[in-house]
Amino acid sequence: MGYANKPEQAVVGLETSKLHVKAVLLRDGELLCKVLENDMAGYRWLRSWLQKNDVAVTGLRVCMRLDAPHSDIAARSLALMGMQVCDAPPAALEQFARSNGLTGLGLGAALLARYAEAVQPPRWTPPPPAYLELRLWLQRLQAVQDVRRQEAARLDSHLQAGQQALHALLMEQIACLDQQIAQHEEVILAHIRRHPNLDKPPELAANHQRVARLAFSVEKATRL
Repeated sequence: MGYANKPEQAVVGLETSKLHVKAVLLRDGELLCKVLENDMAGYRWLRSWLQKNDVAVTGLRVCMRLDAPHSDIAARSLALMGMQVCDAPPAALEQFARSNGLTGLGLGAALLARYAEAVQPPRWTPPPPAYLELRLWLQRLQAVQDVRRQEAARLDSHLQAGQQALHALLMEQIACLDQQIAQHEEVILAHIRRHPNLDKPPELAANHQRVARLAFSVEKATRL
C-alpha cells in the first residue's frame, strides 16, 4: 500500500524597502514571488495572496532581516496577523548561502525563504509599544542632527564668500536646531525614566552617545 508524500510546509521570505516588500513563497520546492506596497494595504494584500494560493496564514513562518531599514512596521503587522515572523541575522544568512551554494541570490527574499525552510529560526516576539516609541524618537533626533550637520557645513563657505547676512541667518537657524535637539533629548530621557526596565535600541549607543550616557545615569539613579 503506497502513501502520498506529505507536502512540505510553506514558508515566506520577505525583503523590505522604503516603498515595497518583496515576498517569496516557497512550497514543495517551488517559488512564487509577489511585490506589494510597504504599508498596511500591502500587508493585507499579502495575506490575501497567500490565502488565494491555499496557504494557511496563521502560524506561517515569515523570515525577514529585522536589522534592515523599513522592516519594523512590516514585522509587527504580520505578527499581529498571526504569522510566525522570524529573524535572519546577516552573518548567519551569509554563512547559509555560502554553505549551500546560494551566493547568487544575494540576501534577498528568495534566500530568506530557503533559510527559513532549512534552519527554521525561532519565532520573533514583537517589542512592547514603549520600545517602538523610543526608536521613533531616536529616528527623529537623528533627522534633526543630520540637518544641523548640513547647515553647519555651509557656514564657512558663506563666510569665505563674504555673505555675512547669510552667515548670520544660518547661525540663527543652527541655534534653533540646537534647541530642538535638546528638546528631543529631554523627551527621550523622560521616556526612559517612565520605562526604566525597557531594552535600549542599538542605535542609542551607536549614534547618540551623549543621550546614552545620560540614560545610564537615569537608570543608575532609579536603581538606588
